[in-house]
Amino acid sequence: MANLPIRDLGSTGVVTDVDPYNLPFNAFTRAKNVRFQSGRVSRAPVFRTVKDSISFAPQHLHGINSSTGFDSVIIVSDDYEIHEFGGGALNDRSGSISGSSSVKSFTSCSLADVTYINREDRVPVFRAPGSANFADLTHWPSNYRAGSLRSFGDFLIASNTTEGSTNFPNRVKWSNIATANAIPNSWDPTDTTKSAGFNDLVQMTTPIIDTATLGSNLMIYSSDQVWQMEFVGGQFIFNFRKVFADAGIINQNCVVEVERKHFVFDSNDIYINDGVSRTSIADQRVKDYIFASLNNSLTDRCFVAHNQDLEEIYFCYVSGDDMVSFSNTTGCNRAAVYNYRSNAWSFMDLPNVYASTSANVSSVSTYATAAQTYAAIGGTYYSQEAGFDQHLLMAGRADSANGITSNKLWGVDLFDTGSLSFSMDTTATKPTKLERVGIDLDESQLPLTGYKTISKISPQIETLNSDKNFSFTFGASQLPNDVPTYGTAQVLNISTSYKLDTRESGRYLSYKLEVPNDKDFSFSSFDVEIYAMGKR
Repeated sequence: MANLPIRDLGSTGVVTDVDPYNLPFNAFTRAKNVRFQSGRVSRAPVFRTVKDSISFAPQHLHGINSSTGFDSVIIVSDDYEIHEFGGGALNDRSGSISGSSSVKSFTSCSLADVTYINREDRVPVFRAPGSANFADLTHWPSNYRAGSLRSFGDFLIASNTTEGSTNFPNRVKWSNIATANAIPNSWDPTDTTKSAGFNDLVQMTTPIIDTATLGSNLMIYSSDQVWQMEFVGGQFIFNFRKVFADAGIINQNCVVEVERKHFVFDSNDIYINDGVSRTSIADQRVKDYIFASLNNSLTDRCFVAHNQDLEEIYFCYVSGDDMVSFSNTTGCNRAAVYNYRSNAWSFMDLPNVYASTSANVSSVSTYATAAQTYAAIGGTYYSQEAGFDQHLLMAGRADSANGITSNKLWGVDLFDTGSLSFSMDTTATKPTKLERVGIDLDESQLPLTGYKTISKISPQIETLNSDKNFSFTFGASQLPNDVPTYGTAQVLNISTSYKLDTRESGRYLSYKLEVPNDKDFSFSSFDVEIYAMGKR
């Protein structure tokens, strides 16, 4: 008999692209709606209903951060209705703006306290401080269009422009310098009294999809190239250089900056761009699983979100994988979740989601009111202090086939110890799945061809919830790639017992942990007793 201590269950995360029998003890082969951080597995955030029964189809979100009080959230529909959510109310800010329905992505930004929204099918719109409604961007030629509109320094940057009847797919166009509380007063590159100008990246062979700031520079992404735009001043104002030509971006809004690095969702990989080179964070871990199941006809729904207080990045897409809870959706039903502090992956169910942003829309935790310690949450003091003032929000659409009855704005929040004061959406929030198959125990010098029997497991698992029950199921298989045969699920009440007994036998062992929707937990380690039984 061998007693095996399995520790640091949150250190490796889920690995789908490596044969299970080649994984370490503390890795998982399937995991959804859980987090891996600080050596522990815990419940992923739940969805709380911030605004229900939205009367239009939300397609884009933009958070406007306030210096006092709560923030507001701009919600844009597929046909260019613009509403503002703040103080619990949803107000129409469209003014005279209208547009046709489109699946194309929006881009948005803020510059000098002015908010901008753009989509390639019409003139960009803006709202200055003190204005109730958005309006067409003045000083922008009425017959010009931009694929993407972003802020960079004191400039607005338009890319992949159409000017009159001519498309310039690799053009980067910048405005004159914007002053406080005002829009740029010129886009005319021929006006020598202004700083407006443009540059055509003639060596970029595919159209620009989006741009994003990285430190003091701007990164320019196409489907297979990345360029850098650097402010140099003087006559040329900006300098441009190619960074690499073997990767790009899958869609607009598919890059976030964290700690002076870009985390990028590409069409066949997920990688970090540090401004000089790229490094895959998905290869030989979850890349094959993600892209084998990603719906390639709906890549225009992909986006990336940053959950700052949990130090996680959500790569959101439409999936047909074997874990989906929301099937046949038109919006995102899956997030591949990367914890950049623990360098671990997991997956999360999304309820037909189309967009995300960050904003403070509810009460926040303080030293006096917080129910959870910094150690339990994980991360740094800086990230937590900043993150408590911002909530990750997601907008989704009604999907009757999956039980989603209306268009909604959700807040993504921990269940027992979160800071949002809204009710959990029990339809949008799905149970956890945590599974490890193919445990051969060859690291413990047990014979690979021999049978093993799990006789007892003693998990170190905790919860602040009053419900102390956790369901474990044990199984085994005889061949490396066989689907395991599982026994009957057993319930462990951690307030009354510390162990579970079982007699599952085979060459390759397996186990599952299932936890209801309604509680957070922390699963850090377990001890397991194994009998080696020889060959059969």
